[in-house]
Amino acid sequence: MNERILELADEAGYKPLPGFDFANSLQEVFIKKFAELIVRECKENFAKVWYEQGVDCRGAELDKFMTGFDQHFGVEE
Repeated sequence: MNERILELADEAGYKPLPGFDFANSLQEVFIKKFAELIVRECKENFAKVWYEQGVDCRGAELDKFMTGFDQHFGVEE
């Protein structure tokens, strides 16, 4: 998982449960999936807003932006 996601989770008050590594692993899986869903939703909304404003959402610049967005948060499509 990307370090930035963990930083944001910590900022939001995430505290791993004490105890077994298995429980902590499930928490990390949840956080990672939750973050991926938020990033995907942001990207879709961003493209929608651009489209509504008449910006071509199929160009190389948008692809470059979306790839950078994924890389910043460590999301793998």
